[in-house]
Amino acid sequence: MKSITKDYLADIIFRRISKTIDTHRQSKRNYMLQGHYPVATDEEILEFIHSIPYFDVRLKDFIIGHLSERTIIISQTWENEFILKCNAWAESFEWLHGDDRFLSDRHLDDIKRNAIFLTLPY
Repeated sequence: MKSITKDYLADIIFRRISKTIDTHRQSKRNYMLQGHYPVATDEEILEFIHSIPYFDVRLKDFIIGHLSERTIIISQTWENEFILKCNAWAESFEWLHGDDRFLSDRHLDDIKRNAIFLTLPY
């Protein structure tokens, strides 16, 4: 068990999406960022957090900073699951190539129906 902050989780997300951020930017036709920012921006991290269908609302709120808790205690198993879910979304067609049609609320709701949500560990 270890105590972590929202920044710790955001850094995991940052490292995962920075690997393929250029592919995501191409789908959004955001060519200006491609040449100037080799890694994910804060806005792209927020976009990822908002769109990932594998996290429940409280977990998303914690990472964004909307909860009063500043730290949580996690197990290695929970952290591994967090990383797996980040990788699954970061490598998904919807994230990499999604346009408004693939990231629509309806499409994300379809994915959420079949997803097992990761929640805060308490």
